Amino acid sequence: MRHWRNETSGLAMTRAAGMRARVRDFDWTATSIGPRDKWPESLKLMLSVILDSGFPMSVRWGPDLIVLYNDAYAPLLGDRHPRALGKPLRDVWPEIYAELGTLHEKILRGDRGSFFAEDHLWQIQRLGVPEDARFTVSYSPIADSSAPNGIGGILATAFETTERVRNEKLLQVLTQRLETEVAQRTRERDRIWAVSEDLLGVSNFDGYFLSVNPAWTNLLGWTEDEIKSLHVSELRHPDDASAGIAARARLAQGVQTVRIENRFRHRDGSWRWLSWTMTADDGLIYVAGRHITAEKEASAALRESGQFRSLVAGVTDYALYMLDPNGTVASWNSGAERIKGYTAEEIIGRHFSEFYTAEDRKNGAPNRALSIAAATGRFEAEAWRVRKDGSLFWANVVIDAIHDETGNLIGFAKITRDITERRNAQESLERAHQQLAQAQKMEALGQLTGGVAHDFNNLLMVVSGQAQALMRRLTDQKNIRSLEAILTAASRGETLTRQLLTFARRQPQNPRTVSLGQTVAAFRDVLSSSARGKIDLQIEVSRDAWPVSIDIPEFELALVNLVVNARDAMPEGGSIKLTGNNVTLRGTETVEGIKGEFVALTVSDTGTGIPPELLTRIFEPFFTTKTAGKGTGLGLSQAYGFARQSGGTIAVSSKLGQGTQVTIYLPRSHAPIAVVVSAEATTQSAGRGQMILVVEDNPDVKSVAVTLLEQLNYRTVAVDNAKSALNLLATGTPIDLVFTDVMLPGDLDGVALAQAISKKHPRVPVLLTSGYAKALAARHGLPILRKPYQLSALAEAIHSTLDPRPAESEQRQLL
Repeated sequence: MRHWRNETSGLAMTRAAGMRARVRDFDWTATSIGPRDKWPESLKLMLSVILDSGFPMSVRWGPDLIVLYNDAYAPLLGDRHPRALGKPLRDVWPEIYAELGTLHEKILRGDRGSFFAEDHLWQIQRLGVPEDARFTVSYSPIADSSAPNGIGGILATAFETTERVRNEKLLQVLTQRLETEVAQRTRERDRIWAVSEDLLGVSNFDGYFLSVNPAWTNLLGWTEDEIKSLHVSELRHPDDASAGIAARARLAQGVQTVRIENRFRHRDGSWRWLSWTMTADDGLIYVAGRHITAEKEASAALRESGQFRSLVAGVTDYALYMLDPNGTVASWNSGAERIKGYTAEEIIGRHFSEFYTAEDRKNGAPNRALSIAAATGRFEAEAWRVRKDGSLFWANVVIDAIHDETGNLIGFAKITRDITERRNAQESLERAHQQLAQAQKMEALGQLTGGVAHDFNNLLMVVSGQAQALMRRLTDQKNIRSLEAILTAASRGETLTRQLLTFARRQPQNPRTVSLGQTVAAFRDVLSSSARGKIDLQIEVSRDAWPVSIDIPEFELALVNLVVNARDAMPEGGSIKLTGNNVTLRGTETVEGIKGEFVALTVSDTGTGIPPELLTRIFEPFFTTKTAGKGTGLGLSQAYGFARQSGGTIAVSSKLGQGTQVTIYLPRSHAPIAVVVSAEATTQSAGRGQMILVVEDNPDVKSVAVTLLEQLNYRTVAVDNAKSALNLLATGTPIDLVFTDVMLPGDLDGVALAQAISKKHPRVPVLLTSGYAKALAARHGLPILRKPYQLSALAEAIHSTLDPRPAESEQRQLL
């Protein structure tokens, strides 16, 4: 015993060595308690005690409550250690000194004795962060005859209990939650127990029921107390005893679930057939019984009628056959012969795994199916099966285990149905649902982006128009360069809105019937420059490709977008192939289900491919897998909108690591092929003072339009809506041309206004403008100028509308 005490004392001295050395070497002359050799004996004694202690202890001495402490107390100080040594208490714990200092001063004055608190809450600063912490603390006075009131200092003992308090609170919350869940599950169990039509019960292994639900009384007539008082042998049919005993023995051996069928006696002496599912836990047996008397009697009657075998043999819609316990085919009906292709002579005696695919046989699927059926009574699945000729069919398979009266497995009954057509129909329906959802999503995105692009075009019109107006007034080159930068940014914004409007199918189109081969050939140099780098570009458009009706600039932009996307998917180089061929669609080839004669224009690459999970999103505006700054995410959106607005659609197929194929389907046109004239730079034709009526509801856009027209030497008058325009024309005011926005407030939009002017003032030409025209103007044969427009485009549009060239038989879209 003495040896144990000495060893413990040695450990304590080792722990205290750190603070003992710090106290010894500390310059105490600078503190209010003075040098160590002048300390009172009570302080020296108490300091010796705490430095030898392994319990967190501290001494606060004198009126300033100078802090001394041991190694065990240091962790409580955290980052305040070792600076806290020799400091006044107010400097060590400033955040809690209001309470702590008052308490200590009372003890020093003798106004109160010791203080003890368990799990006391102190809000302390830990690493500069305020924290609620819990401590069990004790403060006791230290007697000193030389001190005022006979008390020289305070002995503080403390240990932190924050973690324990938090854990206890958390445990309390978890306990309350668990109690609530248990109560809820108990209520649910009680409700199920009360309303279940199946017989539910708990018994022991001695054969007595400890608890049964009301369904027992409803089915068998016995009260719950009567059932509990009877041994199971008094309820069970004597002929079924061996099967019941065997089932109980299997549960005792650890079998998870056991199923049997037997008869129980009604209170009136009659018998009821029951199908039981049983499991055991903690020395008790839990049972659920289903009443099957009607099924048993019907089955027995059918078998006894002598027609059962002939009925099974004559069934052709299902494969019905028997297996022995090892899985060998023991019987075969005509349905099995029809579905699987084997005659009875060919298959009886062979293992049923013949009907599984090689992969399923390798994975052990046949034996696994028999094991599940033997353990649970039934196995059911849907999977591919193999016919005699090697062809596959999608099968619904049911395997039922068959036991004799003693519960021994004697074989399996197997039913197989060919449900290939049903599976194909389900897959078609799922594809249709997916296609509908995709179409609805793209339509919603189109409505959103179309509206945004329209509003943005008006803003760009104001920016570019005002910049163009200033360009004609300024001479300072520095200001001109600034305006050129503004116009360049506005032009890029116009390109983005153009792509958005094309995706939304609200970009005004100017379709022309063209030869696809000639159109692509004329554009080959632009495509080659777009591919650039280590890319091999091949173009193979069939010579007999049907004519198509397309907006040529939009078509060229769509092709450039597809080629650039293909190029970016091949950073190390590769090949791009553009092909065009005639196809006849029957409605199943595309998401939209379109039918008829089309020209399929396909851009194929040998790039990285697109992950399957991204294929449904690639046409969404701003969706891109490229790194920041490498793309806007509008290229495929524009191609999608172009194809749909042209009356066709677009489809994508891709494999990771193998490449991507994007196909635009364009409907065949039976109209004569138009002569395509390349766009020439036009001069800014000046007006001769003609009067132009500007109809625009946006005041900023209207101001820009008026400014630009006046710079072109036209006179202007401006109104906000169609009604005001018609009223002005009705006054007889000489108007040479009406320049109107398509989207106007009120009952009449720009197209309706143009139609009204055509009837009432047929000599007054109308020029439409819009950034969001839904292609209405193109359908009515009216010229339209796309917003935002350049001054040169405005000059050409006004000049062409006032003085149309005789050779130009059809109105065109002005760019």
